[in-house]
Amino acid sequence: MILLYLLLGTLVAVIGAIPLGAVNIAVINTSIKEDIKHASYIALAAGIGEVVLALFALHCSVQVSNFFQENKWIQVTFIALFFLIGIYFMIRANKTDSTKKRPKIKLTKSKFLTGFSLAILNPPVIIYWMLAISFTNKYLFELTAHNPIPSLFLFFSGIYLGKIGTLYFYGKWGNKMAEKQEGSKTKLHKIIGIALITLSVFQSIKFAIA
Repeated sequence: MILLYLLLGTLVAVIGAIPLGAVNIAVINTSIKEDIKHASYIALAAGIGEVVLALFALHCSVQVSNFFQENKWIQVTFIALFFLIGIYFMIRANKTDSTKKRPKIKLTKSKFLTGFSLAILNPPVIIYWMLAISFTNKYLFELTAHNPIPSLFLFFSGIYLGKIGTLYFYGKWGNKMAEKQEGSKTKLHKIIGIALITLSVFQSIKFAIA
């Protein structure tokens, strides 16, 4: 029975990590421009950020929900940010790639900081975890901060494994794209740009009708 916590944490984390978001894009882009090893640093740090958000949602679900309802500017900021980054990728896709190879800069610490920051500064993910935890409490089994420590440890371990596992597959996909012709990178930049712009538009609609 206790292993269900590990399975549930992994499953819920995978579902939340599959949609293309800022962390996924960072992993893909890093695996293309550098390699899968550097992309894994982002994934490992993002997994920690995901666990922190899930833990925060478990303790403060009501307070967090009210905070975002009262501070609409946070949602507007992230919508604008996603839109601008999407425009950036679209512009980049239309530019011809330079023939000069840029030197690789090994900044392991910055990769960890990038992954953790992109994961932790993401209000929709907090809302997702509040909904996931509420759904679990209502339809599956009790999941609160008062659960036994072993069960909570397995649940959050599952979240970490599910997050980094999904990001790893995104990184491998980006690595395969990097091994192909340059035209594939241009297509990938267009896909990322369109995905981010679509995400920002979708969030704008949700914000307007809320």
